Amino acid sequence: MNWVLITAIASLSQTLRSVFQKNIIEDVGVLASAYSRFIFALPFVALLAVFFLDVEELLILKNLSVKTWFFLVTASICQILFTIILIKLFTLRSFAIGVAFSKTEVIQTTLLEIVIIGFILTSHVLLAIIIGFIGMLFMSKQKLIGNVGHSRLFLQQVILGVSCGIFLGLSSVLYKVALDSVAIDLIYKKVIVLSFLALAIQSVLFGAFIVITDEKKNLEKLFNSWKKGLPVGFFGCSATFCWFYAFSLVDATLVRAVGQLEIVFSVLMSYIFYKERITGFELIGMSLITISILALLGFPVLN
Repeated sequence: MNWVLITAIASLSQTLRSVFQKNIIEDVGVLASAYSRFIFALPFVALLAVFFLDVEELLILKNLSVKTWFFLVTASICQILFTIILIKLFTLRSFAIGVAFSKTEVIQTTLLEIVIIGFILTSHVLLAIIIGFIGMLFMSKQKLIGNVGHSRLFLQQVILGVSCGIFLGLSSVLYKVALDSVAIDLIYKKVIVLSFLALAIQSVLFGAFIVITDEKKNLEKLFNSWKKGLPVGFFGCSATFCWFYAFSLVDATLVRAVGQLEIVFSVLMSYIFYKERITGFELIGMSLITISILALLGFPVLN
């Protein structure tokens, strides 16, 4: 069950990274804020490579197949799109609701993994996923009710949320395929290498996109705000490494299902950092998500 602890750390790291990202949106804008998770995480992963990999082990790069490169690049692009959309969601409504909508990716990851790599979905796993999804709906219900009078905003959130789910789900499955295509004895070594490559690809492509869209001034502001970007990079590195490691151990569906802990963490962070009150709906939702995860792990909570 090591993958469960690793996934929990990934979820917490991702939540903390999002908190610090949100803190710099007003200073640098949406695009540059989204870019911060890649460019500031890259040096931290590079440090991991320096400390944990020998020069000879970097030859892993020479042995990467075309298949690995294809899935890694495609997954990286999907994650860029997911990140931009998620940050946009944060600017529309509260911090917690943005993460809540993105959690539709648990179901979409399952469907994509079935299609792409033939994941076998058991009734037990399906039931656990459904319970978790219902929990997510409970956690977002209060805020959705508040949006009834803003149908245009609500529709925009739904479209962006579903898009988030598609791109994040697709990136998760493709990252797993890329990781599984690399044969090496020690998992952490390939995780470090592919994490670095993914972040490097994203830093270059996303950076070029920002320059093309005339956001260079915000990019300069971002680099000038490197002190605020350091925690984004640290927790971004931790999240990337742990997600990749978990994907190397089990199916992406299971990882993302347990990764629903992120929405629980996000509500707690909203309370701690933004003083948003935890509602009864959210408490019910957190309980259902906990039951879902316990059921997924084989605990007899559904009997």
